[in-house]
Amino acid sequence: MKKILVVEDELILQDVYKLVLSKHGYEVSVANDGIEGLTKLKSIKPDLVLLDIFMPVMDGREFLRNFSKTAFPHTKIIVYTNLSDSKTQAEMLELGADDFVLKSSMTPNDLIELVDKILG
Repeated sequence: MKKILVVEDELILQDVYKLVLSKHGYEVSVANDGIEGLTKLKSIKPDLVLLDIFMPVMDGREFLRNFSKTAFPHTKIIVYTNLSDSKTQAEMLELGADDFVLKSSMTPNDLIELVDKILG
């Protein structure tokens, strides 16, 4: 079973993503901020991280700066946010994200399709 870590501070989104992804056979863990996300990353070694940018304590940018692709070569990262400018997208991809999507345009079905595509 593929493991997904959702790093998101909005509890309602945590619940929705966990429910939708779990129903499709993924093992889902959640973290409320980047620090908790990095801690869980080390313990569960997920196949995929769904990463919000704007969070308290440690945001998505700092998470990516602290993420080691060498230590977790099989872990893919999808950054999802409501910030749609190309500069932010380029920065997230440069920091190591595998994909960048807009929260506001992503339905639960879109999320499943994206995750299935990335995890193959």
